Amino acid sequence: MESAYPGMRVYLANNLMMAYNQAEAAQPVFAFVEDGFTKLPEFEMMMALFSAMDTRWVSVMDTQGATPARKSSPLLDVGAGIFELTKADHPSQFAQYFDMMVNAPRRSPRAAARATASRPAPAAGGSRKLILIGSSTGGVEALRSILVGFPFDCPPTLIVQHTGKNFGSGLVSLLDRICPARVRAAEDGIALEPGHVYIAAGQRRHMGLSSRKPLRLRMKEGPDISGHTPSVDALFTSAVPYGKDVVATILTGMGQDGARGLLDLRKAGAKTFAQDEKSSVVYGMPRVAWDIGAAQQQVPLVRMASTLLQASKA
Repeated sequence: MESAYPGMRVYLANNLMMAYNQAEAAQPVFAFVEDGFTKLPEFEMMMALFSAMDTRWVSVMDTQGATPARKSSPLLDVGAGIFELTKADHPSQFAQYFDMMVNAPRRSPRAAARATASRPAPAAGGSRKLILIGSSTGGVEALRSILVGFPFDCPPTLIVQHTGKNFGSGLVSLLDRICPARVRAAEDGIALEPGHVYIAAGQRRHMGLSSRKPLRLRMKEGPDISGHTPSVDALFTSAVPYGKDVVATILTGMGQDGARGLLDLRKAGAKTFAQDEKSSVVYGMPRVAWDIGAAQQQVPLVRMASTLLQASKA
């Protein structure tokens, strides 16, 4: 490949964390990905980064008869990485895929990154509402879809996303790249401000709200809640005393984390939603929330941002 394309720079990575860091720094136009990497839960982060940078990628199989990961993964079965090569294929076939994918029409380069280069400061006052979001499998791309639609002066937004322990900072950086509001990692004692999105992911502490105003984040160590740390249920439950000022939703994901907390929020006067089945990569957490009556409405992903923002104005 290097001899066929003068000036090409090639980066090699033997684990997913190295690959993520290299891709974030180098912003490659193309990636060959060993199919085994695509089977890891954290590959969801890799796909979201590729999407944000408009990096094309192709999975490479061990052998011709191997079953591609996309056959059994709901994450990979939504259109990404649909072409496969094998390690035995001739270099000309790799070059053919490279030419085909790289020469396909591209988005305006780094448009989202430029949009966040200079964020205006949110005006004082504004909505008293808080937006709370819980998500798991498929949630990284869902959060990208939602936060692109949040304005620079959005209500304080708190998010718990289940992800690998080493990928929390990468998720914050990725979402801050595309969101008009400021995205930052959740830290103990931070005062909540309009125009800010706070994310708990890959941490060994639960995120919650302080018990007095002005509201601040409270990061607390403890055992798993609903099978997770950080836990969506922990966040939602901590917000029950402020229920009438809360708008909350559960996005795509396995299991039931967040459903009980969402029900408690609804009983406390919060406006509650769940992602609908058709737009969910995994209809687990939102299904439980809907089945137990925790969510007032099921919402397609494409309408989730506008739904949350409209609810926060009422």
